[in-house]
Amino acid sequence: MKSFFITKQLPVWAVAMLCAAAPYAQASDIASVDIFKNIAYIQTSGAAPTTPSSYFADVELTSVGPNDYSSVMVSYPGPGSPTSLPMASPNFFSYGPGFATQAAMNAAIPFGTYNYLTNTGDTAALSYTQDSFAAAIPALTSSSFNALNGLNPNTALSIGFNSFTPAANATVGYTFFSIRDSTGTVFSDGFLSGSATSLMLPGGTLAANSTYTYELDFSDRINGSDPGSGVPTFLGSDVRTDGTFTTGSAGAITTTPEPGTLMLMGSGMLAMLGAIRRKLAR
Repeated sequence: MKSFFITKQLPVWAVAMLCAAAPYAQASDIASVDIFKNIAYIQTSGAAPTTPSSYFADVELTSVGPNDYSSVMVSYPGPGSPTSLPMASPNFFSYGPGFATQAAMNAAIPFGTYNYLTNTGDTAALSYTQDSFAAAIPALTSSSFNALNGLNPNTALSIGFNSFTPAANATVGYTFFSIRDSTGTVFSDGFLSGSATSLMLPGGTLAANSTYTYELDFSDRINGSDPGSGVPTFLGSDVRTDGTFTTGSAGAITTTPEPGTLMLMGSGMLAMLGAIRRKLAR
């Protein structure tokens, strides 16, 4: 899924979905085809955002192996049809325009059948008839948003966020979180249940005095397959929130003692105090 903060590469979710999908006797080298529509927000404070900042859509094809295809075309009911899917990586092709409104996105990438054609003549069809956007807007908790700014990068941080309920027509819903710098992704955690409300950022992951962007994504999926070719199909409706933060100076690595250790320390202190009292009473 391409955005202002994400450069699309071969998606990890596609690999996982393919492993989970029922096996088909495919004659082509098309591994999957998909359409993802995205509603994007920007979080600028500890408060959750309320108004979308942008919209974008991705029409995509993943091949079984690298360089199976050199070009891919897709025809569909939209005004830009047919269009070429640029190669984003050796086995991934993606066309992802951005839009100012959801209505403009829906007009450009409308419901209907999307027919994919590769330079070798392999084909697949995706029937796009519905969206499945979650109702919740992703947002970090106020304490997590504030903690990231000025964070000692050697300190682990539990990052909190709200949960969501997948849409009723979705096959499955996932939460994804990632942090990027100017060179790419430095941390990611995904395929979390929609009910998840936190994850752990390990100490030492980030650099000191550095600016990063984060993405929190609530992703609903409608999984299927092309009846003609058996190629797996995915329809994604993503609601995502991006934000930026700057770390502080690198301090000492902080460790919170385990509860058992705290009990032993407490017992030891009580024993020492008792000995001192007995000595003073003599």
